[in-house]
Amino acid sequence: MAKPVACPLCDQTDQVEKVSTIYLNGIGLGRRPNPETPQSDELIFNPELKSLPPAHLRELGRRLAPLSGQTQALTRPIHPDMVVLALTLIAPVFLFGILNSQTSMLLPVIILLAAFYGFYWWKRKDLVAKYNRQLAARKTGNERIQRGIQRWMTLYYCLRDDVVFEPRSGGTTPADQIAGYLLKE
Repeated sequence: MAKPVACPLCDQTDQVEKVSTIYLNGIGLGRRPNPETPQSDELIFNPELKSLPPAHLRELGRRLAPLSGQTQALTRPIHPDMVVLALTLIAPVFLFGILNSQTSMLLPVIILLAAFYGFYWWKRKDLVAKYNRQLAARKTGNERIQRGIQRWMTLYYCLRDDVVFEPRSGGTTPADQIAGYLLKE
């Protein structure tokens, strides 16, 4: 067993536990058929934290949850050239249908399609730049979340002081402000 970690505020080890352990144990309680029944495979070693009521431990696990990337859009950006390529591949089907059913509309539709292609080639540089900015922002956001999760894995929680801390840095943060602490550079 590893050496107990002391809280920088109270300098005690009796109510200190790793944040990830509390979180995993808290979500594990929610998956049990009867969360009120203790189980032998609990991850928490600290007797003070182990004696917490399951509902309190579950709530504490939610408060100490890691960052998630769920704020991202559900779809990823699509390169503008791919959109134009898809239109180019589908257009002949529609043009053939117009040729067979409404021959008089074929010329205006071809002119409209040519105008679209001309507009696209005129604005292509701006559209590709916007696409690249979206990709870069998405990548930066993902990297920030990854760094936050790595930092989260090193955090400890003190029940007595209701703070989270990294043992190597010695600084503490209130448990309610864990998300801000994880996102700061």
